[in-house]
Amino acid sequence: MFKQHIYISDKKYAFKEIFKDFYASQVLFAIKLIGSKHDAEDLVQDVFMNIWRSKPIFRNEIAFKSYIYLSTRNRCIDFLRKKRPPGDTIESIEHITHEVDFAVKEEAFRILEKAIEKLPTQTKEIMKLSMSGLSIQEIANQLGVSVNTIKTLKSRAYKNLKETYGDVFMMLLVTLLSF
Repeated sequence: MFKQHIYISDKKYAFKEIFKDFYASQVLFAIKLIGSKHDAEDLVQDVFMNIWRSKPIFRNEIAFKSYIYLSTRNRCIDFLRKKRPPGDTIESIEHITHEVDFAVKEEAFRILEKAIEKLPTQTKEIMKLSMSGLSIQEIANQLGVSVNTIKTLKSRAYKNLKETYGDVFMMLLVTLLSF
């Protein structure tokens, strides 16, 4: 029997494992967006069929998670647009799209937090404080270090995250900053 594989970080995963690990979370995500369990299951199956057909290769797990969440999000938005009653205005779809974008932003934030947890202790703390909205000066004051130290460690953190997670890291930052 032919087995489909997904490559994440040069590791080969059986498609069946990926499906088992991610199907339920994607269905729950889709239900939050469209409200119907039956339709959510159909849409998520379409997402997995697309992965099966296209056989993508992902640089790391974060790239895969970003891909699958954005694919599910886009399928849900397309579904809602097609399902829209003829007299319904574009504003109602835009409202739903904003809700979808918020859910995607939450997931991007969780993924980014997971990546930040792997950084050295002081750098991790700086990144968390920065993400909470503190300025470089406020972080320096709170930690009792110089502004230059904060800038240097923050720069190293961005470099480390970009090297480790590639373009996905930049996509996560853009996703978080664009709302």
